[in-house]
Amino acid sequence: MTECYVLGNGPSLAKIDNLILDSLPTFGSNKIFLKYVPTYYCCINPTEARKYPLEIEVMESTKFVTNKVPIKGCTPLKSTNTVQFSTNPYWAVQEGYSVTFVLLQLAFFFGFRTVYLLGVDHHYEDYKGKPNQLIKWSGKDPNHFAEDYLNENDEWNCPDLKKSEFYYRIAKQVFEGSGRKIINLTEGSELDVFERRSL
Repeated sequence: MTECYVLGNGPSLAKIDNLILDSLPTFGSNKIFLKYVPTYYCCINPTEARKYPLEIEVMESTKFVTNKVPIKGCTPLKSTNTVQFSTNPYWAVQEGYSVTFVLLQLAFFFGFRTVYLLGVDHHYEDYKGKPNQLIKWSGKDPNHFAEDYLNENDEWNCPDLKKSEFYYRIAKQVFEGSGRKIINLTEGSELDVFERRSL
């Protein structure tokens, strides 16, 4: 199998039938288990990993979790500050201001040649905070595929879209330099770094 889906957790993912996701290997992150159990799973943010370690532990996926939060059955991932796209996550990964960037590094390592992005809306609203600031969530969550993805007073890091785009461009360069490609299938996505297609 040379193709896979890399799943973001944006609102558009709610519209995708899980039978479609079953058609290819999948990479997912954080609270993706509320909708779907992916083939490969990653949680690189310690704030997120500490919220639901038991849910992560019981998932039947190939799992990678930050080495700052040991969870049974998961391969620990070390993060590096080096500006790079890691081709060997067992050494380290660059977080790239988005767990989706980590998923792309994993997909590359596992040999997938065509990666289709789904649920990568790249748009956030109804929050107050600076990029990367840790805040406490209040109210319904309009930024993920489930309204209760973030619950009242959940800690959440505000997105840094510009810096994540910088790293997405690095991912594109590495994939294309190896004769591979990343295609964004996300309906309504505001991420224009990658080739766009419809599902």
